Amino acid sequence: MLAILQIKMEWTKDSRTLTASRQRQEYYKPVMIENDVSLSGNGIFLKKCNYLQQNGSVLYDVEASEKLDRQLYEENIGVAFTGRKEHEQKMALYRNTRIRREKGAFYSPDKIDIPCVKIIEKSGGIYRVKWFDDGRGMPKRRGGNEDLYVKGEKLTGCPNTLNETAFVLGEGESGVLRYNFRLLSYDEQWYECYYVYIVNTKELLHDVFVREYTYEYSQLADLF
Repeated sequence: MLAILQIKMEWTKDSRTLTASRQRQEYYKPVMIENDVSLSGNGIFLKKCNYLQQNGSVLYDVEASEKLDRQLYEENIGVAFTGRKEHEQKMALYRNTRIRREKGAFYSPDKIDIPCVKIIEKSGGIYRVKWFDDGRGMPKRRGGNEDLYVKGEKLTGCPNTLNETAFVLGEGESGVLRYNFRLLSYDEQWYECYYVYIVNTKELLHDVFVREYTYEYSQLADLF
C-alpha cells in the first residue's frame, strides 16, 4: 500500500531572510503519524502538515486562521463574522473536521489532491509517481510532456510543459518530491514550498515516514 506525507510551507515577502529560511527547514522533516490516527483502511493513506510562517513564527494554517479571527474580532472588523455564536460553532466544527482529516485518512488514487503530483497505480502493487507543472505560480517549468499525444489526459496537446515520471515505487521503496512556487495576487506576493514523502509499504506503521528515502526528485527554484 502507499502512504503519503505532504508538508506545505507558506510565507510572505517579509520572511525572505536567511534566518527565516533556516527556521522553515526544521518543518520539512518527515514526522510520525499520531497515535490516535487509525491505520486501517482501503486506498492510499495521506497525511498533511500545512504551515504558515509570519512575524518570525511558524503556525499550522488552522492555528493562523483562528488567530486572524481573534484579531479581527478584537479590532471590531470581523464582528459580523465572528461575533455570532452559531457562526463560531460552525467554524470550530469545520476546523476540527479538517484537523482530523489532515492527521491522516485513506483515499482512492484519483482523490489525492496534492498540487503537481499524480499517482498511477500499476499491477503488482507498483506505483508510478508523476510531477507536472499545473500552471500555478512561477517559475514555469518547461520540458517534455509524457502525455502530449495521449488522449484524454490533463495535459494532452500541451507542448513544452514539464510532465514526467519522478520515480516508480515497488514494495519497500520510497521517494520524496521537493518543489516550490512564487505566487502573486492583486495586492500581495507569497511563496509556497512542498515536501512530499511517499512510501510503498507492506504494513502501515506510525513511523512509516521516518526513514532513508530511495529516490529524490527536486523542482526547487531560487525564489529570492
